Order: sequence, then structure tokens, then C-alpha cells
Amino acid sequence: MNYQVVILAGGESSRFTPFNNLHKSFFKLGGKSIIQRTLSDILDNLEMEVILVLGSKNFEKEKSIIESYGYGKKITCVKQNESLGQGNAILSAKDNVNGDFFVINAQQFNFSKISDNFVKTFESKKFEALVGSQKTSEPWKYGILYKNENNVIGVVEKPKKGTEPSATRIVGVYLFSKVFLGELENTKQSEYSLEKALDLTSKKSRLGDVTISDAVPSLKYPWDLLKIKDIFLKDLRGIDKSAEVAKTATIKGEVYIGKNTKVCDYALIEGPVYIGENVVVGSYSQVRGGSVLEEGSVLQRYVDVKNSIIGEQTSIHSGFIGDSVVGKNVKIGAGFISANKRFDRRNISVEVKNKKVDSGINGLGVLVGDESNIGIRVSTMPGTLIKYNSKIFPGEIVK
Repeated sequence: MNYQVVILAGGESSRFTPFNNLHKSFFKLGGKSIIQRTLSDILDNLEMEVILVLGSKNFEKEKSIIESYGYGKKITCVKQNESLGQGNAILSAKDNVNGDFFVINAQQFNFSKISDNFVKTFESKKFEALVGSQKTSEPWKYGILYKNENNVIGVVEKPKKGTEPSATRIVGVYLFSKVFLGELENTKQSEYSLEKALDLTSKKSRLGDVTISDAVPSLKYPWDLLKIKDIFLKDLRGIDKSAEVAKTATIKGEVYIGKNTKVCDYALIEGPVYIGENVVVGSYSQVRGGSVLEEGSVLQRYVDVKNSIIGEQTSIHSGFIGDSVVGKNVKIGAGFISANKRFDRRNISVEVKNKKVDSGINGLGVLVGDESNIGIRVSTMPGTLIKYNSKIFPGEIVK
């Protein structure tokens, strides 16, 4: 049986500030955007037609970027006119769905490794809907499955802490019969209409789940990028012949260094690290494990980067950047310091949509939007968010 796969890349990515000028899946990691990695995984390994749901705000621009990847007629782009959740996004693609179909989030770039188990279960059990599932230690944050010994008997979205029916959460991989579209259409459209339709399907004993043992990337907040990069860093190795590495530089562990990159005297690189094309790692700079330096970025001298993402064409004069995400075309002056730990070592909270959100991690530095300029001797407190095209004056302590 031939299956289609619907990829959800709509919505406004409002919780992904300051990197939400486009959908969050267009963020570039390791020389490729996240959505490009997902598309490559499917089109290179599976015989499936791809339907890509994009938001209305940047539809033409995002469609143009997708076309630039060179996949031609293998992808159908459709527009989600309103940001009304996953259920509404799926319905945006219904006119292009001609049979049983997968639905995945845009960051599922390991989808080809898990699709077979879904197909086998779906065809043997004759379910109307099948969801991916995993155990979680924080069930109050997710859509949770009620289960008995043999079946899924209910779905609840983000149950109150202490009232969770199980610790089994839904992850962003689904396989639906075309019949399920009718169930979804008959459900009042809202942010959680998909979960409501799944719950109704479970009451008819037509909902199943497949346990996914591999890591399933989550991409809700910008700091999720720090976990996603670690997945692909495992597979990137090698130093391009055109790269210039000074004899006095030290390279340890697994490292990728791209074309025409220059690693200067007494620089220290400790893998796993990705360094893209046309990058400069200046003298006495350190690039520590888990770091990603995108194309054209420059570390001038005495820059210490630890477990961070530095965007394309960004320049840093000197200082320390730890557990941080810095966007494209950012200029950072000398003596910059990003604090990345609280004194009490508790989890760090970040302001998202005017509310404090627990990041779930106790090591988080700064999130700097594209095109920003930061003066000399600036310091940032843990979890600081600097929006797109900001100007930070010299000597400021940014909280």
C-alpha cells in the first residue's frame, strides 16, 4: 500500500521567539534547515508522496525556500489559513489526501527509521488511527493516553499535575485512515481538536499506539534546539581538505570542519563540534563540545563557546557564550559574557508570551535574535531573550 505523509509546518511559532520570523522548522542547524533534514530523510529513503502544510503569514516565502531545495514535484505545499492547532492543519491538507496517510511534525528527521513499525501495526490491527507513544516523567506537559492491557481507551491533553491517567505520552507521529478525516471534521475546531478526535476514536476501540524507543525531537521552545543539534552531531565527521588548521591549533574528539574554514594559532576545538564553511576560529579561541558554528561565522580572538549554536555570518569579538543560541548576522563586541547558571543551580525560566516558562534545564545562557548588535562589555543573565534586530549598548547587564 502506498502512503502519503503530511508534514505540519504551519502556525506562527509564537513560543519560538526570537527565531520566529519564519516557521521554527526553517531554523538552520549544521548547514541545513530542520525541515530540509526531514524532507531529505523521507524522499531519500521512502516511496511516499509528501504534503507540506505551511502557515499563511509566510506561505510564499517558505514555499520558495522549499522549492530551492530541489525536490521539484515531489512535494505539494498547502496553506493553513488560520492558526487553530494540529487538527486544523491536517484538515488544510484533506483535498490532497487520497488514502491512508501519516502525519508528522516538521522536526521528525528520523521518520524513515520508525515508519515500518507503524505500517505493520496499522495493517494487522485495522485501526482508524495510530499514534506514536513514549514514557515521560512529566505527563502533565503532554497529550496522555489512557490504556488497558490491549487497547487505548482515552486521550487527555495536559492533565493537571497529580491527576495523570498514565505516564505514556503522544509523540508527533501518526498514521490515519482517510475515515479519520471525517471524525476530525466533525470535531469543533480548536487548539486541541486533534486530541478530542483521537479520544472519540478511542471510545470506539479504533485507536492504537506504537512505542517509539528512539529519541523523538521536540521543537516547541528555542532552547529545544540545544537538544536537537545533539542528535545530528553524532553523524557529522571529517575535515575538508580546503580547511586551514594552524599547526599550533588543537583538535580533540569527533569534529566536522567545512570548506575554506580557518582555525588559527592556539585555538582549541573539543568535539563533538560542527564548524561550517567559511568560518574563522580565531587565535586562542575555544570551541567546546556540543557547539555548532554556521557558515561564515567568525570568532575573532579569545572567544570561548560551549554547547551553543552560532548562526550564519555572526561575529563575536571576545568573551564567553555558554548553552546559548545566537541567530544570524549578529555582531557581538569585546568582553561579552553570558551567564548560564543560577547561584542555586535550579532550572532556568524564560519569558515566553509574557509568562515565565520553566525551561526544564539548569544550564541556559542567552537567546539572541537575528540582526542584533551588542556593544562591548555586555553581560546577560541566565535565560535572557534578546529579540530580533535589538541594539544593546556597551556595559549593560541584560536580565
